[in-house]
Amino acid sequence: MKKEQLSEHIGNIDDRLVQQAEHVPNYARQHRQNGFKRFAAIAAVIALMVCSFTVGAVAFAKETIVEVPIEEETIALEKIGLTVVLPNEWEGKYGIELNEDGTGCAVYVKDIHDGNGEMSGLGYLFWIGLAQSDKQPLTPEELYEWSPTPCIYLFSTADATYILEKHSDVQYDPSNPEETELYMTMSQQIQDISFKIDNPAAIDG
Repeated sequence: MKKEQLSEHIGNIDDRLVQQAEHVPNYARQHRQNGFKRFAAIAAVIALMVCSFTVGAVAFAKETIVEVPIEEETIALEKIGLTVVLPNEWEGKYGIELNEDGTGCAVYVKDIHDGNGEMSGLGYLFWIGLAQSDKQPLTPEELYEWSPTPCIYLFSTADATYILEKHSDVQYDPSNPEETELYMTMSQQIQDISFKIDNPAAIDG
């Protein structure tokens, strides 16, 4: 091969090498692109997992929040259309004695009334029902003047007056600290008693 032909042949080889080099894949760039794609895919999966967990947590929270209504402690005096709502703390601590005609009842501290102490059979907190006055209805002033014991005027209808009478005599053993504390605590909670009336429209002014 002559010198000119060798030079031309080498030049052709160089040209082919340049052309091949232009078509050689950029592995570094492809690696970066593939890495970015993998990162984006992983990020998407994590995002889906977080969203799913959040939705699940919210759904779980909604399913477990259940409001259970508290059962009220009540005394129903159906004969006079009155329901007495007692403090919830009185559950299991009180007893009642209904009037024979169903127009009222006495409420007592169970541990004192049913116990074996000196005050067994007592422990009365109050009596609630209709004022047994010949004049009906009574105003609060007339009731307080008429009643022989301390009382609370509740309300009046056209033909009746509803009252709560407290016991003025000692109903617990003062020498028994636990009995005294129980009775005095429940006595103070009488102010928390509320009432439900069958026919509110019948109440006078």
